[in-house]
Amino acid sequence: MDKGMQSLLNVLLSVLAPVLVLDHCSIPGPEFWQLGTTPAMCVALALPLGFGVWTFIQSRRVEPLTLFGLLGTILTGVVTIYANTGGGEAIRPDTPWWYAAKEAVVPLLLCGAVMVTARRQDSLLRVLLYSDSLFDIRTIENQVAATNQQAAYDALLWRSSLFLGLSLVVSAVGNFILSLCFLLPVLDAPSAQQALEYNYAVGRMTWWGYLVIGIPLLVTLVGVIRHLVARLEALTGLDRGRLMLR
Repeated sequence: MDKGMQSLLNVLLSVLAPVLVLDHCSIPGPEFWQLGTTPAMCVALALPLGFGVWTFIQSRRVEPLTLFGLLGTILTGVVTIYANTGGGEAIRPDTPWWYAAKEAVVPLLLCGAVMVTARRQDSLLRVLLYSDSLFDIRTIENQVAATNQQAAYDALLWRSSLFLGLSLVVSAVGNFILSLCFLLPVLDAPSAQQALEYNYAVGRMTWWGYLVIGIPLLVTLVGVIRHLVARLEALTGLDRGRLMLR
């Protein structure tokens, strides 16, 4: 499967399908799709989890983004179990804060991984942005060596890793605030409705997270790539056509 189709499936199974399940299947009823709050949440979480496992089986390697995505899905399940085991029908009152912390911790862990690996040849910057699927790294590094610009080249990659890490910190803060905005009002609902409202809130949060946080983060990542290209042009004397793969 090519990367374009895999990315499309990732969006469908990790965002759109879970949102639809949580919105339309959380109410218990006689129809087969009216699953109830707990089964609907299980199905919504199983979709991205299953896709991540299937991707690993197909590629026989662990993609960092897939790994952190699976971690987020598992943590969502853990928080959901915690939310619904407080006794009675209401969710635990501290659930919004635990969920917000879960939403923040995944990008913070990814940021930590970016910074820890920043000086290595297999850094996450090279995996996520400065990869050999986008850049002609062999030509770039040969030119860097030929012009004795290794120190400047290393500094550029470090700065780019720092920019990437900072964007993930901003994402973590945004995730935390967005989670509280959606989940704190759930506590104001009648006790018998809170589990259902929790599912609805998680579904809306998944969708809005991609709009409010995901799109700005994508723009930031494109900006980091543009910065890399501009500085590499100045550093190596190579034009964009030789820096990047067509």
